[in-house]
Amino acid sequence: MAKMTGTMKTVCVGRFLIDLPAEATVRLRRGFVGGYDVASTDRETDDDFTERLGALENTLLDGKDEYGKLESAKDLLSATGQGKVFVHNRRPAQTIENGHIVAIEDVDVHGLLRLPHVSIDAQAQGMAPGSGDGLARVLRRFRAMQPGEIPREPGFCLGHAIVLDPYDDADTESVVLFAGLPGHPDVSIVLSSMAGVTPAPRLLERHAITVDRRPLFMQLAFSHLREAARAINGLDGDELVMRVREPNFTTGYSFQWEMPGRQADINRPFMTLELAAGTNPASGGKPVQSTLSEGALIDLWDRIAGSLRLRPTAPQAPAVVEPTATALGAIALAGDICPHTGWWQCTEVNARVRVYNGQRQFIAEGKRMPQALLLPQPTVWQRVRGLQPSYESRSPTRWRLADKRHRPRAPVHAAPAAAATGLAIQGHASSLAPVLAPDLAPVLAPDLAPVIAPDLAFGPAPDPDLMPHGDALIGSVAQSSAACPASGWWRCDDSEALDGTRWFAAGSQLPRASFAQRVRRHSSWTLVRLASEP
Repeated sequence: MAKMTGTMKTVCVGRFLIDLPAEATVRLRRGFVGGYDVASTDRETDDDFTERLGALENTLLDGKDEYGKLESAKDLLSATGQGKVFVHNRRPAQTIENGHIVAIEDVDVHGLLRLPHVSIDAQAQGMAPGSGDGLARVLRRFRAMQPGEIPREPGFCLGHAIVLDPYDDADTESVVLFAGLPGHPDVSIVLSSMAGVTPAPRLLERHAITVDRRPLFMQLAFSHLREAARAINGLDGDELVMRVREPNFTTGYSFQWEMPGRQADINRPFMTLELAAGTNPASGGKPVQSTLSEGALIDLWDRIAGSLRLRPTAPQAPAVVEPTATALGAIALAGDICPHTGWWQCTEVNARVRVYNGQRQFIAEGKRMPQALLLPQPTVWQRVRGLQPSYESRSPTRWRLADKRHRPRAPVHAAPAAAATGLAIQGHASSLAPVLAPDLAPVLAPDLAPVIAPDLAFGPAPDPDLMPHGDALIGSVAQSSAACPASGWWRCDDSEALDGTRWFAAGSQLPRASFAQRVRRHSSWTLVRLASEP
């Protein structure tokens, strides 16, 4: 036993530290933070994670039930990891408000995050429809931990990772540590931490009630070795140590310490520490004889219980809110809010199926992703009749961000007169100058170098068609039947319309939107590109 308590290792459990024998096997399970069940593992490779992520997404996409379909799959980026958050399985539910039953809808959320050498899996059921964003915010607060690391940042340890403060709904966090000793399968150690729990009767109070209810012959089987209040490193709790003589003439031991905690204090959660000996490792098996003596168990218990303490933390700089970045290749489903302005490519196109308005479509951030109208190859008879068949997939269209062409407008300086520069092609000098970047002009056209304004910023010059025409700017919105404020390409804002993006001349009347059933109704048009000609 001297060897077992001689060398100890420190383990971070939630917001606390505890010392265990160096050879003890340790697992942290049942993590719960921010309203989500969380599990972590370091036994998965990057390829395994990618494969599991893809399999989960395909499974959710195959949902056939009316309420079981995948609603959104959003990429997740954090400071050190990436993953995805899924919202699915929308279903009707009921709640009570002001004494009345109110019909609502619930969804399930599931998030996967890959950190360096660590995978995080978080999920919850029966959540409000907007809970996917909340899960993403919580997952962005996770940081991977090295084996044996004791972090200095304030936060909640979950085994292979820590969720850093502050994060949403931190008042309901919990985790459980399970530890075993090699060569002693009957000995188990459990430490549980649960914040936000309503205080209940204390351990000794409940035990006294239980003893009074036991028949006399059962009371004789239990010997109380300790039964008193015990404060451990400022943590006030109750201690109960018992020896029990089982009917099969084996002797077992039960060590318990419990702190009721304070419901509103995450640093004073409801905590229980237990050490049991003589438990059959086989589920449902009869009790076995303790493999450790009573003295050895008491020494081990005092060493472990006496080490329980609140983890010290260092002052941290104010948290910096990470901007939500949308990487090229990000996926958005029809019905989602577009996360980034740019050109989105439909992934459902093949050699036999096209997309109305093109496989790539310009969609502005904040707009709703459209359901693609798919155009299969017409039959011979349809070709003769001049018909084009179309259909919409039963599952939401998957759009992939292919191009982030969305840059601010910059002024183009006027070029000097052709006579002053001595250009041979005087009629074209001013038209060529704005197109050439100042650092590329000497290479692409040495004779045109003097035309480039010397104070023009380095980098590609803006397309003249992106420059403002009068008072109209990119993103301007005009209603149908109104006069077009600027010549350019205008995109219909109605996701069900067949018009897509069309060119209109300044002053012309913007038409009503066209729909599949030849119905025309008022809509709005958004300017996406200025152009003097189509």
